[in-house]
Amino acid sequence: MKNYFNWKSVCMYVCMLFISYSCTTDDSKSAENDNDALSSSKFKAPPGLISPERAQELNNNWTASRASAIEAAIGKPDNRSVKFSLQDMRAYLDYAENQSQDLGYEMDGVRIYFAAYGEHEANGKAGRATVFLVPTGNRNVSKASMIPFTREEGGDIPGGDGLNMGSSGHPPNSNYPQ
Repeated sequence: MKNYFNWKSVCMYVCMLFISYSCTTDDSKSAENDNDALSSSKFKAPPGLISPERAQELNNNWTASRASAIEAAIGKPDNRSVKFSLQDMRAYLDYAENQSQDLGYEMDGVRIYFAAYGEHEANGKAGRATVFLVPTGNRNVSKASMIPFTREEGGDIPGGDGLNMGSSGHPPNSNYPQ
């Protein structure tokens, strides 16, 4: 009797069924996965990220411990926030990184300094608080160095331009969130 049963064909048929089944998706599961991808974002959260509740707590702490003393010292309500546009921040980071390289440094971060405008500053800024940013980093070293060393967090880059002139809160003494 002839054997009409071909194991090779059966195996290929089963494999094709398995592949075609595994390639189909349940639309509800696909939508859930898309929503998960959107909510968890494509980017890893940076260290130090805080919740809005934590931001509120920190702002309340600052207001309770410093706001009235500063207002009494300068004789008027002071800025409690400074805003830089996303475009300005990106442009500054690109500029500072390139300038740092030109100065012989590898930029590793940005330091934010608290500051105050002088009494003769225009545009209602006289005496008010501000912040400025400066690049931080380490001097570039030869890649061919045979001496192992531990690289520490960089200091301010000498000669690196800072970023200032962000906008004040509205009004300047507004608390978080605005």
